[in-house]
Amino acid sequence: MISIHVQILLTLLFWNSDCQIIPRIEECGLSCSQGIHCKSKPSSGIFNSFCHDAPASLPSMVLKSMKISTVMKCVQGSPCSLLLNVKGTLSLDENIRGLEICSLSLDTQQSQCANVRFARKKSKMLNGKKVHIQFNCIEVNVAQHIYVTMKTVPNYCEVKLSQEYYVEAGKFDYNVDRARKIISVNVSNFLRDQDYYVRLCHKWFTCEDVGAFAVIKGKESLKSVSLKYSQLLPCLCIEGWLAIPDARRIQLCPFENGKYYVITFYMSSSSDTKALWDNIVYNPVTQTLAWEPACPVLVMVNLCRLMKSNDYCEDIQNSSRSSPEKVKYSRVDTHPRLCMK
Repeated sequence: MISIHVQILLTLLFWNSDCQIIPRIEECGLSCSQGIHCKSKPSSGIFNSFCHDAPASLPSMVLKSMKISTVMKCVQGSPCSLLLNVKGTLSLDENIRGLEICSLSLDTQQSQCANVRFARKKSKMLNGKKVHIQFNCIEVNVAQHIYVTMKTVPNYCEVKLSQEYYVEAGKFDYNVDRARKIISVNVSNFLRDQDYYVRLCHKWFTCEDVGAFAVIKGKESLKSVSLKYSQLLPCLCIEGWLAIPDARRIQLCPFENGKYYVITFYMSSSSDTKALWDNIVYNPVTQTLAWEPACPVLVMVNLCRLMKSNDYCEDIQNSSRSSPEKVKYSRVDTHPRLCMK
C-alpha cells in the first residue's frame, strides 16, 4: 500500500450558540394587559373539553398567538423548580368569558389546566380589544415533552391554539481551539444539583461516540468541559443530556452548514498526516484507489494531474464521481503527480 500525502485547503467559519439563561422568578402568577382585570384558578379541563359551534358574530381570529418558554422559580432555602411560561393574545368578545390553558405530558399523559377569567362587565365594554396574557404557574420537569393548548371559555370548536414543546435541558456555548484540537463546552440552563453528560460524536443515523463522555457535576460552580477531537468534520457534533433515565439529548453540530472544504490528496512517498486520512486505501494488487468519507456528506471527487508550473491540478477526463459514501477507482496509475481532488 502506498503512502499518501495530504494537502488541505480548509476554510471554516465558526459560530457560537447564544448562551441564554433561563429567567428566574420568585413567584408565579397571571398578568393581563394594563387596565384588564383577570384572575386564574386550577381547572380539571373536563368541563371545557367538549366544544360548541361558535356564534356567527365571533371573529375568526379571536386567539392571535401563543408563545411558550421556561422559567425557573427559585425561593431562598428551597430547591429551584421549572415552570411553563405561556403568553397569548386574545380579542375580547361578549361571547367569551375567559381562557383555558392546559399542559399535557406526552410521556406520562398527565395534564394540568388553569382557567383564566375576565371581569364580565368590563370585557363587554372593551369588546374587540386585544388582551395580552401571561401565565407561568404550570410545573414541568427537565427535558419533558409536552403539548400545550389554549382554548376559549366556552370552548368553541376550531377556536384553539396548540403547540408541542420540549422543556429546556441545557444549552451549549462552545469555543474551538484548533491548535490544541480541543472544543471547550460550557453548559447553561439546567437545574442545580443535577449532573450533566457531554460528549463528541459523529452524526450518521445515530450519533456515534468519538472518545469518552465528560461529566459536569451539578454541585460544582464550573459548568464547562474540554473535549479533544482528531478532525473537524461536518458531522462532528456536541451532544449533552441530563444524568436521569431516558433524558432527551440535545445536539449542536457547529460544522455542518455554511462550511467549505476543498481537499486535494497528493499521492507521493511522504506523509506525516496519513493518520488523519487513513480511510484512503490503495490496493497494489488490484490497483484500486478508494476513499470512504468519515461523514455522511455528498462529495464530488476527481482524479487530476498536478502541474509543475503553477501547482494547478488538471482534471482527468471522465474521472468525476459523486457519492455520499465510498468513492472507488480501478486500475490506478501510481504516478507521483496523480491526485484525488
